[in-house]
Amino acid sequence: MRLGQAVCDYVDLPSDSEIRLCIVPLTEAQYVQVLAKVVDTKASDDLPGLAMRDRVQANEILVRAIREEDDLTQRVYNNIEDMLEDLEVQDIDALIDGYNEMMATASPSLEGIPQQEMDELKKILQTMDWNALSGRSWYAAKRFLSTISPELLQVNSPGSSSTNSSTTTSE
Repeated sequence: MRLGQAVCDYVDLPSDSEIRLCIVPLTEAQYVQVLAKVVDTKASDDLPGLAMRDRVQANEILVRAIREEDDLTQRVYNNIEDMLEDLEVQDIDALIDGYNEMMATASPSLEGIPQQEMDELKKILQTMDWNALSGRSWYAAKRFLSTISPELLQVNSPGSSSTNSSTTTSE
């Protein structure tokens, strides 16, 4: 069971692999503050506007979630402007991915999805044209598959038919 903001997860920055930052889950009050900032964002109701609101939400979450390693009650950044001065786009992407993964790990999982919904999800995944994905949907699919792939590989067969014939065995 996660201990809220008493423990953290670490995210290595892609722009500098020697730097890793601590992130903690937000409290409900902090998350409401984030949502209020997103609601106040002036953006169009099209795809670019949605992307803008998503980015505002990510930045608002991170400015509250990134903490000092030695004192998790202390935020590293007092405001978004300071955070954006230090971090690159790829750093923000890695940090919000780490935050979302931390929250998914700490949250209820498959048990929360009724069997009927799970069956429907399986059907949808089987009928999708995976090659048609691009941009954000491609990235989400890649992230999803990379998250579950290690488990699938451990359970899977010893190798594909293309490698089975070239695999040597002792008698």
